Amino acid sequence: MEMVIDPVTRIEGNAVIEVKDNKVLFKVVEFRGFEKFLEGRTFEVLPRLTARICGICPVAHSIASVKAIEDAMKISVPERAEMLRRLLLLAQTIQSHALHIFFLSLPDYYPIENKNIVGLAKIKKELVKLGIFLRKIAQNIVEELAVRAIHPEIILGGVTRNLCNEKANKFLENLKKALKIVDDIRSEIKDAFQAKEITQTIQTIYLSLKYNEIIDFYSGQLVAINKEGKEIYKFCESEYEKYIEEKVETFSYAKFPYIKGELYRVGPLARLNIGKLDTDIAREEQKEIFSNIRHETLLYNYARFIELIYSIEKAIDIIENVKPGKIRYKIEIKSGGEGVGVVEAPRGTLIHHYILNDRGLLKKANIIAPTTQNNPAINADLNVIYKKYNTEMLETFVRAYDPCISCSTH
Repeated sequence: MEMVIDPVTRIEGNAVIEVKDNKVLFKVVEFRGFEKFLEGRTFEVLPRLTARICGICPVAHSIASVKAIEDAMKISVPERAEMLRRLLLLAQTIQSHALHIFFLSLPDYYPIENKNIVGLAKIKKELVKLGIFLRKIAQNIVEELAVRAIHPEIILGGVTRNLCNEKANKFLENLKKALKIVDDIRSEIKDAFQAKEITQTIQTIYLSLKYNEIIDFYSGQLVAINKEGKEIYKFCESEYEKYIEEKVETFSYAKFPYIKGELYRVGPLARLNIGKLDTDIAREEQKEIFSNIRHETLLYNYARFIELIYSIEKAIDIIENVKPGKIRYKIEIKSGGEGVGVVEAPRGTLIHHYILNDRGLLKKANIIAPTTQNNPAINADLNVIYKKYNTEMLETFVRAYDPCISCSTH
């Protein structure tokens, strides 16, 4: 059988699924070349330019970029600035997860004729309104701290803007309102995502940042667990090249990373398999669903909802408890160096690796985005799904990964 699904719908960017000779290929068909045209640029502009890789997760790219430069130049940041950066990452996760859950994935799970946001709004207008409300709250936080919601300004040695009491109180009010609504619909969302059979598909290694036993979006060590849930690798950000190898295939512009030659996955499913959540409601849900390691790809969707709850709870905690202090240090610029910055973006582990010359210009960049890391698993997964469902469920399984094609090819 031969067929082409072009384009894959309800994902960020342009991708194609091709079935030929009973083999399924997930093709990334756009090329952008950020790593190449960043070469020769001064270090100051790298966080601004890399924020343009993606309009959905620009905060993650900008913070990973800043962290890579700070690593190269041995620059530290004040405690308050770090907490505000963490708040920025959480806000971005709220808006990204809300976009995926309420606009992109849920139409697959309700009996509607038009499988899109318009069709969902006809029967579940309150869910669509919630998605819009969550995104608005989160984007307002990013805009307040980083000038712009889409192309944020994250600076070396700290953050661009402080969080004043008036804005903090307003954000708290909206976040607590959102948390109550999200908590009230927990059962409905859980039932909706379990309406489809959560099919056991591929089993892989998982990778994410973790600090001690807790999931950490901003710092920590990279931890990998095997298919049985046993920790097999733990390494610092700067050591990633010893474990992750990137390969290329002729049919796609996205690379194919492997960890020590094996398939691995990143993102909400990986994070909830690897670490523990330290907020009340999200921890309760994680214990119920992830008491044992889970491999089902469609469970990415509910893992994303648990992380949405966690991000709201954690953002409230940071705003209520962040200590006063400086938001940036005066930095001493050094000419060259090599640095790696890693954060957990909404879709998973994001790596920025820079080598700067003695004039502070970029000699080489390596950016490994979450969707790139999931790319080999997506291809393997679709071939398993095709044998079970033919072509019926291929797009649904792609959407479960929430792929960001712009990031994957950057």
